[in-house]
Amino acid sequence: MEAMSVYERLAERTNAQKLDEIIEGGYIMPVYQPIISLTNGEIFGYEALSRISKDNLKMNIEEMFKTADRTNRAWELETLCRIKALKGAAGMNREKKLFLNVNPNIIHDESFKNGFTKSRLEEYGLDFRNVIFEITERVAIMDSNAFLGSVSHYKNQNYGIAIDDVGAGYSALNVISEVKPGLIKLDKSLVRNIDKDRIKQLLCKALVDFGKGAGIKLIGEGIETQEELEALITLGVDLGQGFFLEIPQKAFVDIGPEKVRMIKQCYAKKYINHVRNSVYPIIGHLAKPGCVFSPDEKVETVYEILRLNPGITEFTVVEKELSVGFMTRTSLHEILGGRYGFNLNIRKSIRQIINTGFLQVDYNTPVNQVSRLAMQRTFEELYNPIVVEREGKYFGIVTVKDLLDTSSRVELDVAAHSNPLTGLPGNLLIEKEIVNRVCGTLPFCITYYDIDNFKAYNDAYGFQNGDMMLMLVADILKRCAVRDEFIGHIGGDDFIVVCDYHEGEAYCKSVIDEFVTRVTSLYCSDDLQNGYIVSKNRNGVTENFPIASLSVAGISNKKRDYHAIDDFSKDIAQIKKKCKQHPGNYFEIH
Repeated sequence: MEAMSVYERLAERTNAQKLDEIIEGGYIMPVYQPIISLTNGEIFGYEALSRISKDNLKMNIEEMFKTADRTNRAWELETLCRIKALKGAAGMNREKKLFLNVNPNIIHDESFKNGFTKSRLEEYGLDFRNVIFEITERVAIMDSNAFLGSVSHYKNQNYGIAIDDVGAGYSALNVISEVKPGLIKLDKSLVRNIDKDRIKQLLCKALVDFGKGAGIKLIGEGIETQEELEALITLGVDLGQGFFLEIPQKAFVDIGPEKVRMIKQCYAKKYINHVRNSVYPIIGHLAKPGCVFSPDEKVETVYEILRLNPGITEFTVVEKELSVGFMTRTSLHEILGGRYGFNLNIRKSIRQIINTGFLQVDYNTPVNQVSRLAMQRTFEELYNPIVVEREGKYFGIVTVKDLLDTSSRVELDVAAHSNPLTGLPGNLLIEKEIVNRVCGTLPFCITYYDIDNFKAYNDAYGFQNGDMMLMLVADILKRCAVRDEFIGHIGGDDFIVVCDYHEGEAYCKSVIDEFVTRVTSLYCSDDLQNGYIVSKNRNGVTENFPIASLSVAGISNKKRDYHAIDDFSKDIAQIKKKCKQHPGNYFEIH
């Protein structure tokens, strides 16, 4: 023990000497690691980190700050690091946030100066509103006065506050409720392998829900794998940071385009599942674990387990996490029944008698699709549970009762979200269809139909006739559909058609041709002869308005792939505007 004590004193003296040299020589170099939005991959800000710039001064960064605390040089080191970080940030994009780490213990230092940071910010042309101080929650449990003193000091100067290391094993919730920060950083110990750890996922989801309710953004730090990144996006974490996204560098760099694309695609997938599940629940949410046997299990053993557990009515045979067979209790008894059935099969392995033609579906399959598949089975299999897989691995089973109960609720929800006049799907169902196509990989063509001069017609002929025109358009859209197109009524005189193919021109042309022929039935002969109606515009001024026509704007993914709804929305808005400028019936698809 004495030898260890001498060794420790020698190491501490060496570290103190190195620290003296670092401070006296100014041997600190700032590096900046980007903090990324986990919705679109854009840079939210950069965390300034300190590195020792002299090659022959080998010292762990964390040990350097601990040594500064022990030798009462914390404020001197803090000053050096902060000056270097702020000076280096002079070239940073002014709209991005700059995260600065703070040692709460400096609040006790006699050299601690109010306004030091603000004067440096002014010197380097930086906006204090874009500065966020990271204060580690680890210190709170050891010195709550220092911690709360630091927070109060910077909050009083209107800086942003981020609590670091949340989830590292300390009383984070008490600290967060006391401090009320704008951001909290999930400790890397919580992020590590979160894709494989259900408990970590539940804890993270609870913090996400808490953050949304409290107006606090969450940052997942220490992201090292694609799987961790995707798990954080799926759980709803706002921002991310880590070596997988980008390492700390001297310059203010963006993350690579492939990482941006990855984030957008993963977020789109999460959004798709959210929209889909808002009306059409996914089958995985209904799944229960179920009874599982290895394919090498003896029939005799399975039979005995079922005999002793009458509640087990079916079981799945799983090999290396893959579903390879399914059997009901009734099927097993039928095989073992009869004069020789029991003696012939009882000593076989279960793989030799199981049914391999069972219905298995992916976790994310909508309930209404599973219901259709289940009802297409043979009469003998009609009431068998459905096996659910997630990422190709067995997840559980869904009983037909649960499936039918949920399907019934879905039908009621669909009816509730349909337009009451035309009976066509409304906005929630439309949004689901658009997201599925735009963020997917299959061919699509999405067209928007707008009735020109509809308001003038509605005012001149009355609401009842206006409703008849809307029902006319809905009928035409349905009559012209020949390839299972999705038709929706956005509201008012706006409709949408979603096609699972690229070439929507023929459909648009047939709709317009039929509209031109049938819309005349809604006008009196004098107006048809004149070619216009007399009505008032939006300003109450009387004008002549042409006979109603259709403006149709469309987009397909034949020439361009979309990975974000925002990009699609911008493009379709421009095409709509262009189409409305053309008189009469007109369509344009890009």
